[in-house]
Amino acid sequence: MRKSIIYLFLLIISFSNCGIHIQKTQLTDEWGGTYANTAVNEFQDREIYKDLTVDVWGMEKTDCKNFTRLDSLSFSGKSCISITWNKAEKCPWTGFGIGWNGYAAKDLTDVMANGSIDFYLRAIQGKQFIPTLIFLLEDYSGVQSATVLKASQLSHYPIDEEWQKVSIPLQTFLKSAKPLCDFSNIKSLNIECQGAGAFLIDKIEIGGANSKNINTKKFGVAITKNFPATIFHDELPFAWGLGNYAGKNISFDSTKNYAGNKSIYLKWNEQESGKQTRKIGMNWEHWQSISFPDSLTNYALKFYISTNDVNAFKNLYIGFDSYNGKTVMIPIKKEYLASLTINNNWQMITIPFTDFDFTKDGFDTTKFKQLIIEFNNSGELWLDEITIEQNKNYE
Repeated sequence: MRKSIIYLFLLIISFSNCGIHIQKTQLTDEWGGTYANTAVNEFQDREIYKDLTVDVWGMEKTDCKNFTRLDSLSFSGKSCISITWNKAEKCPWTGFGIGWNGYAAKDLTDVMANGSIDFYLRAIQGKQFIPTLIFLLEDYSGVQSATVLKASQLSHYPIDEEWQKVSIPLQTFLKSAKPLCDFSNIKSLNIECQGAGAFLIDKIEIGGANSKNINTKKFGVAITKNFPATIFHDELPFAWGLGNYAGKNISFDSTKNYAGNKSIYLKWNEQESGKQTRKIGMNWEHWQSISFPDSLTNYALKFYISTNDVNAFKNLYIGFDSYNGKTVMIPIKKEYLASLTINNNWQMITIPFTDFDFTKDGFDTTKFKQLIIEFNNSGELWLDEITIEQNKNYE
């Protein structure tokens, strides 16, 4: 070893005398990882499944299941995973797995506290109840840690033909039966399918790895103390239902806005959308459940609207979901407008919380989940600066 070091030293001197200079470079492995990445604990293996992922097993067709890559439909890109199954007693283990990143060992220890498994889900047809899906992280010794998909991890319920984001906190794997797998040496993500179901899954990834300040008690009581509480200003990081497809275009418009840099553009046509759900939903506290520090009568929902489409008001409903599965919706009335003249000029809409019947059907006001906007028939409008504020009568 000592001789090798001496020979290397003499070789460097020789190169220097010949006018050859040695420069530093980074060592990069076949998956793009570098020593620098490892040294600062940057998480690199976020992408589990997208269009052409090949590290998938369990896709063969049997009497109990039909799992396949579907190239005619997707949330993003060109394809998704279609899973249809009916697990009878005679069926062996039913499910599939994804090795991801060439089956390289993945170290999840740095993201277990705040990370999540995020993916997009929809029913193949109609409405479906939540399937019994067991998610398993398997390490290279064969030990698996499990968690079960829960309704609280969905963006909306029931599951329908609208793509929705699902987020499973990685912390739920820490509650698995012992022994726990080695989260620093993960081989694959496996998904076990119980009962029966027919769903599409797309864009599976590790999310939340950069979110250092998110309360991990995601579905507990989170009191919003500061008002106004901003639901939308330039972006909707905690929302579902956006996109331009199936008779609707819900997108951001940077060419027209009341404040900031973007507004929300909505254009829809029920005749073209078919069975697609004509709703969008948005949370404003990292998908935590939300309660208010005092009486709801002290608050109002406010936002700005611009449209030339008089019928858009007749076709627009707004309301809230609770984490106990209840929803309260009301139509947007002209009397909520600051001016009764409908035109392309921005004008404020104020809806007192007293107009929402939160006593109906046992809506849990200590666990607000999201704001819901529903649109029927057809219409076109812009929304901006959505907030919840103390109303003018509150002192």
